[in-house]
Parts: sequence; structure tokens; C-alpha cells
Amino acid sequence: MYERKPAVEGSFYPKDPKEVSRMIDSFDSKIELPEEMLTKRPKILIIPHAGLFFSGLTATYAYKLASNFKYDRIVIFAPSHRVYFKGMSCAKYDSYMINGKNMKIDSEFSEQISGIFDLPFIEQAHSEEHSGEIQFPFIYHYFPGIEVSTCVYSEYDPDELSQIIDHILLNYTETLIIISSDLSHFHSYDKCRKIDTVLISGITALDIEKISSGEACGMIGIKAAVDSSRRNNLIPNILDYRNSGDIIRDKSSVVGYVSVSFT
Repeated sequence: MYERKPAVEGSFYPKDPKEVSRMIDSFDSKIELPEEMLTKRPKILIIPHAGLFFSGLTATYAYKLASNFKYDRIVIFAPSHRVYFKGMSCAKYDSYMINGKNMKIDSEFSEQISGIFDLPFIEQAHSEEHSGEIQFPFIYHYFPGIEVSTCVYSEYDPDELSQIIDHILLNYTETLIIISSDLSHFHSYDKCRKIDTVLISGITALDIEKISSGEACGMIGIKAAVDSSRRNNLIPNILDYRNSGDIIRDKSSVVGYVSVSFT
């Protein structure tokens, strides 16, 4: 079996699966979602990808909401942090290894999307990348047994990614789409909040131009999700926002995190 082995296990999240479960259960216990949110199934989620200690609570808002609904598969669109290349690559492993267990890849879906949109498999883009992997502990926790597909992009046109999202929304209606992204990086606490507020207001308004005034490592994915949401009449809901300065005392250089649901 051709497995994708963990790259950030033991750093971004614990090696011990019991410790991972304890952390996610602790985050979950702090969240109470409004009843009206539970009436509409999320089709797209924006979820951060820092370590569990930093962005885990924000991520849990999105996963807890989505766990109230049934999906056939989850597809993750994640930015490359380590490897530069032109385009996007969908993983063609047989499975992902996470905390000593296998998560199955929806290989048929990955093959179909790759064929239709001419997406090669570039293993280097996946093997050490954390932006997709950090979603796996949550997926395993909230959606045990579900099949997953991860696509990593580097230099890629948001319009092209938006076309792929449109295709999934139309032809794979039981699929949950995850856009993996953190927000602004390494500003002071107040400057981070100021920059992120602009981007978040752009998401709420489905305003690409305003979003472009913010900062995000997954900006391509965010723009694509918003563009598709406009065309498909999806409504954005901000579930949680905070930055690393809300979690640790050091507020001199922080990173922003947001979770958003599009229904």
C-alpha cells in the first residue's frame, strides 16, 4: 500500500492519539453553536492550519458544525509552504497515515478531478506539507471512516480553482470542501486584528477586492471559495476569529486564524 506518512506529527499535533482526542474534546466542550446554524449544511469551510495548540479551537468550530451533517467525502485545498511549483497537485496515495491509523483516500475522485482539470501528482508537494495534514486529526475525530482527497497548490490562478470548486458543488453534491488557510502573519496583535478584519469583512460581503487588501497564506483558496460562493448563492458565516496572541502572552508577533462556513 502506498501511504503518505505523517510529516508534522509530534510537532503540530501530538503523536499519541489519546492526547489528540483529549485536545479536540476539550476544544469541543468550549463551543456552543446556535441552533439556527444546525439547519443548513456547510458546503465549503475555511479552516486554519497552525498547530492544534494555536488554531485548534478555531478549527473545531468548523468541524463541530459540519459533524452534524453527512458527507460522502472531504476534499482539502491547501497551499504549499515548502515546494514551489506552477499549478496544483492532487494526492494519489492509497491512504494517509495519522496517529498510527490509516485514513483512506478517495482515489476515484482524485483521479477524476486530476483528469478533468489536468492536475499532476507531485509527491514533493505533499510529503512534507502541513496545511493538509493538520486537518487529518479533526477529520478522523469527527468523520471516522470518511474518504479524503487533498490537493496542494503553489502558483495557481484562483479562477481556475474556483472552476474546480464549481464542478464539485455541481457534480459531487455530498462533498465537504475545506479551504486550508491561516490569515496575517507576524504582525503585532493590534495590527493583525486590523488587517484580518478587512479580509473577514470581505469574506462576509463576498468582495474579492476587499479580501485582496488582507493577508492569508491560503489567499488563492479563499478567493476561489468566495468566487464560487457568489455564483452558487452560498452564504458565508464567520464561526470564530482569534490570533495567537489570544492564546499565548506574546502579542508582538502573531498569526491570525478564522473559521468560516458557506451554506
